[in-house]
Amino acid sequence: MELERDVAFCLAAADPAAAQALLERPQEALGRLAVFRDLELSGDELRGALVAPFALLGEVRFPFRARFSTRNDVAELEALDPGADDLAAELSGQARREGSRVCYRARVRLRVRLPEGEKWGGRAFKKMAEAAFARTLERTLTDVNSGAHGGLLD
Repeated sequence: MELERDVAFCLAAADPAAAQALLERPQEALGRLAVFRDLELSGDELRGALVAPFALLGEVRFPFRARFSTRNDVAELEALDPGADDLAAELSGQARREGSRVCYRARVRLRVRLPEGEKWGGRAFKKMAEAAFARTLERTLTDVNSGAHGGLLD
């Protein structure tokens, strides 16, 4: 099961210089949003996890990797292959400094692989689990839009 969503949000900074610094440090910018954890920029690779709370399971982590680059007042995120994990995320998009704000337009794709049920009860459970994952992931991605400091772009 995959869920893909476009998100747009702006982060406020004290002044244009602070906004430029925030643009150049995506681990700090995205770290302001509760859904992103363990963000680390090593060279041009940003690694981290998108975290979603699930009933009975607690927080579920969707690790991601993205190539990061900046040019003047624009930054790019290019999703890198998340590998064969059963839970994974892809993050791509662009950030732009607009005065004292950094505004992101990004695409998030989340992947969940559940084992196939062998009997009708297992298949029914898989369908219910997929529906629950889809609802929770949709809420989590909506929280990215609404949870950013500085408001929503759309």
